[in-house]
Amino acid sequence: MNLLFRLIWMFSTARWRSRCGMMDETHLTFRVFPTDLDVNMHLTNSRYFSLMDLSRVDHLMRCGAWKQVRANKLMPVLGSGSIRFRRAVPPFKKIDVTTRVVGTDEKWIYLEHKIIAGDMVYSVSVLKAAFLNANGRVPVPELLKIFGYEGEPPPMTEALTRIRDADDAVMEVAET
Repeated sequence: MNLLFRLIWMFSTARWRSRCGMMDETHLTFRVFPTDLDVNMHLTNSRYFSLMDLSRVDHLMRCGAWKQVRANKLMPVLGSGSIRFRRAVPPFKKIDVTTRVVGTDEKWIYLEHKIIAGDMVYSVSVLKAAFLNANGRVPVPELLKIFGYEGEPPPMTEALTRIRDADDAVMEVAET
């Protein structure tokens, strides 16, 4: 239930947060509540992804793309996510969730999220996202035009290519 309240808070306070560009890094701040904890009394694994969901929507709102998502009846979806937990986040810790686009290919937008408190990075994740419409997946070049982005998107790096290949390998394992 607390994510519902966080979602309402995020939407109701969006107009006061600074605007950003599509490729800029954004930060959204949360406090780790007791309802966010697992039996080990630290931020539960699933909550990381939930907070990242909220951060991605905030990013879309702040860069102006959310209006286009709604106007074009687009549905954002994740294809996969990889996360590296570096240390446990204790109760009541104030954390920032960062979001930035780190690369694109024809089908996917690759995003990086970090959970940070002060100078300490608690987790790093890379997710691949797409947007669907009534006809299926919207190709990234077309999507960027819909969003009004005219610059060059970040290219695929060697590290992102390795992540994509590892993701494909997971599907190969699952199919055997």
